[in-house]
Amino acid sequence: MEIKYGRKRSGIKRELTKKVDDWLSTIKNVDVQTMARKDVIVTGGSIASMLLGEKINDFDVYFRTFETAKAVAHYYVDQFNSTVKLKTNNNYKPEVRVEEIENCKGEEETRIIIWMQSAGVAAENQKQYNYFESLSEEETIEFAESLAHEMNDDSKKEKYRPVFMSANAITLSHKMQLVTRFYGSPEEIHNNYDFQHAMCYWDHENKELNIPAEALECMLSRTLVYRGSLYPVASIFRMKKFIERGWRITAGQQLKIMWQISELDMKDQTVIREQLTGVDLAYMHQLIQAVKDLNAEKINSSYIGAIIDKIFD
Repeated sequence: MEIKYGRKRSGIKRELTKKVDDWLSTIKNVDVQTMARKDVIVTGGSIASMLLGEKINDFDVYFRTFETAKAVAHYYVDQFNSTVKLKTNNNYKPEVRVEEIENCKGEEETRIIIWMQSAGVAAENQKQYNYFESLSEEETIEFAESLAHEMNDDSKKEKYRPVFMSANAITLSHKMQLVTRFYGSPEEIHNNYDFQHAMCYWDHENKELNIPAEALECMLSRTLVYRGSLYPVASIFRMKKFIERGWRITAGQQLKIMWQISELDMKDQTVIREQLTGVDLAYMHQLIQAVKDLNAEKINSSYIGAIIDKIFD
């Protein structure tokens, strides 16, 4: 039996300090770098993985203020658009937008959205997320070939380069994901989180590593504890991922997720789009497109089931 040894607090702090400083040093705009350095918060699965001695998939980086999140989003969207010279219409390039959105609790939120006419924009032959709603087949092929040609140039293989953009986040090479849609204090950021074990965070400016006892207990027992989320539908997909990795969840915790979902109007396309935050956008985008022109009264479980079977099969 393989024994995995988790990292000690001091080791985690050293690794996070080194990783974040290494990334920040690559931001060439001094003003943006200064803002980011002051506002960086690392939270989510990476700290749990280090505590458990598991492989880190990526480091999720958030920012304390709207201004910093917006500045960072503009910096990397501009970098992406200047590096990947698209041969297609410029309208397909991502851009930063600010939108007022009502969440599932009826609260108004100001979100920073990376907008594009697609489910996402990828570089470096990212196989997923190449679904474009309004490009012809020839344009789609031309788009993908353009991306591959530009990013295969070794001179452009610098660390922490943008390789994928979605509405919520910017994925950089070397395991860095910058979440720009949500911002604020750790407590405010965690309002969007679902499971207790992911509540640890690193405050880069103050060099503070916070590991709540409740989160640690969940990790040691590999138990998913649902604390309520703005995105209970996405939590179902995340639950599946954790169960496949050996985690467990009680019937009561599952019922909490189901109950929250029952309170949503899933026939509302805005609600569906919001609830699929963080899910495989390429497939879900096709689902949203399939029902976008339908009257809500015509949408039922049989119709949705047939569409899902067609998309995923």
